[in-house]
Amino acid sequence: MINNLIRCAACNQVIPNYEGYQLLQAQILPEVEWSDGDLAGAKEFLHIHSGHPLEKLSVEGDSCISEKPSYEPLRVTHFYAHNTERKFLIRRTKIALDQPASYKIIPGRLEISNVSLKIQENDIRKQIAAEKGFSPLLKERIERFIQVFREEITRISPEKIEEEAEDVYDGEDPTLAYRGLKNSHWARILNRCRLYFDQTEVKALRKFIEENRNPPDVLSVQIERRISIISLAAEEPGVVLQDKNETAAAIETQFSTISERLGSDADK
Repeated sequence: MINNLIRCAACNQVIPNYEGYQLLQAQILPEVEWSDGDLAGAKEFLHIHSGHPLEKLSVEGDSCISEKPSYEPLRVTHFYAHNTERKFLIRRTKIALDQPASYKIIPGRLEISNVSLKIQENDIRKQIAAEKGFSPLLKERIERFIQVFREEITRISPEKIEEEAEDVYDGEDPTLAYRGLKNSHWARILNRCRLYFDQTEVKALRKFIEENRNPPDVLSVQIERRISIISLAAEEPGVVLQDKNETAAAIETQFSTISERLGSDADK
């Protein structure tokens, strides 16, 4: 993941800050894939925007969200980057291995909402089938436990899962996450299980719960999430930040130097 972008304040367009000479040393930059297309695009950008006010945007690395895992090279990724006064939502698109990624400022903000909750029924059945502490009779009647667990989850609104659960585990896919239920829910589940299981079986179930309740274990709740881009038309165009970094004059000098390096490298 890149650390900085160059933004033309006049045109509101961005490219990665390639740091000029580092284009020729791509092998020392892990997770960054520079190419001839990157070099050409950087030269073209600096030529088109020559004389325009240029500034550096710092990427907020922990804000990255993609519809695919990070090891997938071809994907669309959204993240935030900021200057000294505003925060911008950036869309990075990589559609082909032999083409450079494109970067675009999106007039909006990311919103992640919980859509639905469900239990990991099939995984629970497999785990229970392998349990040595469960009697054959308990394993045969385990669907009753799964039913009680499922009904308890229906009492929880997806929007309120953060209040009803504790630990969280994010899946490789950002639209999926896992949460561990609070003790109050497990106490209610075990109380209902006493209607269907004897004391020894309830004790075995309690032990099973303690061993498998932490996310992403089989008794954690699976959360389906939706990622949306909310328009900022009716909101402030940016988020004011407190820290001040480089001055505009210093930034323009920096990018002028980068432009010279890119031109020199391309002519070699």
